[in-house]
Amino acid sequence: MKIIITESRLNSAVLKWLNKEFGNLTEVVRDDKTFYVDKDRLPLFYYYQDEKNGYVYISYDKIWVFFESIFGLKDPQTQEILTIWLEETYNLRGVTPTFVWLELP
Repeated sequence: MKIIITESRLNSAVLKWLNKEFGNLTEVVRDDKTFYVDKDRLPLFYYYQDEKNGYVYISYDKIWVFFESIFGLKDPQTQEILTIWLEETYNLRGVTPTFVWLELP
């Protein structure tokens, strides 16, 4: 059975999930990178902002793949929702989310 959901309801559900799972990350600055980490789940980094190029690198295996497999979102939809979330939750404006396989620095 296939369930049809409107885009606005889908966006709302995804934003709610993001805030529940990753809405209280701690900022850690190392060199020229700002990492956002969950102290309860260290040593994994979920995303970091590279201030030089304006990209926010989102952990593929922790967030991006979940959007693909559970919500069925394609990359442009994922980027759009993550842009909204980063602005609303972490006040990161004018950035472009992209995915990366994060490793410990």
